[in-house]
Amino acid sequence: MMKWPHTLIAGSALILLTNAVALVGAAYNRSGEPESQLQLSQRELQHYRWNAKDNSGITLTLDWRIAPARQNDSDPEYYAGKWGAPAWLGKAKLAELGFDVARLVSTPENHRHYREALPGEALLVLELNDKTYQQELKHAKDYAEQARALQVANPKSDEFKRRAESAEKSYQRELNNNSRLFVVDAGVDMQKLRAAYPDRTRYAIVHGLVRPDIVYGKGGKIGGHIDELHAEHINVPFNFRQVFEKVAPYEVTVAFGKRLEPWIVGASSGLAGK
Repeated sequence: MMKWPHTLIAGSALILLTNAVALVGAAYNRSGEPESQLQLSQRELQHYRWNAKDNSGITLTLDWRIAPARQNDSDPEYYAGKWGAPAWLGKAKLAELGFDVARLVSTPENHRHYREALPGEALLVLELNDKTYQQELKHAKDYAEQARALQVANPKSDEFKRRAESAEKSYQRELNNNSRLFVVDAGVDMQKLRAAYPDRTRYAIVHGLVRPDIVYGKGGKIGGHIDELHAEHINVPFNFRQVFEKVAPYEVTVAFGKRLEPWIVGASSGLAGK
């Protein structure tokens, strides 16, 4: 049996080795020019203040979304969020990512097959404040205008009034508060993805997990979900902590390095972040 001092020494050595490996990995990730660099605001980086007296480190969380598949541009059923089936993640894309998509018929057995399938690693493309967000903003605005028109045509209806008010609130949230950061594509070839999305100030590429599924409501078609972004949490360096000590808008420059892992290179407060 190993004696207690030996156990303590072995445990300490393991901790030191683990920390050393982490430090070497972080140094490599940040060496040279960043692979991409995004200017994010409080809309895309959430800071949860659980305890104002807590003196521990601060971690920001990337608030990413996906654009869901819709029947038409005015379909109010699905607003963009984090969960759901992205419109672009279909059978062909899943096959490209290496998943078995041979089972095309929606049967109970196939539902179980995909429900139990393990997620797979993929490179995920993050788009900041570009065409996907503009499409979602237009969707919310168009639906709000349609709801207002129905209210005008039915002035005595409390239901149409409620719908119009709800639609307007959704549009205002999309315009002023919701994240503009979307997962818009996935692949396994870094060079191919970067060639398709060359703007490194609008598009970042990160590691993540994708899970296949049979998408309900779409005729049992093959689809999928984004299970996780590995780069979702970002630690705030001590010299930037004062930016996040009070409730105020902020803007943060986030770089993604050789290992596609993020770190903060700049932060300031008092900005609108729009």
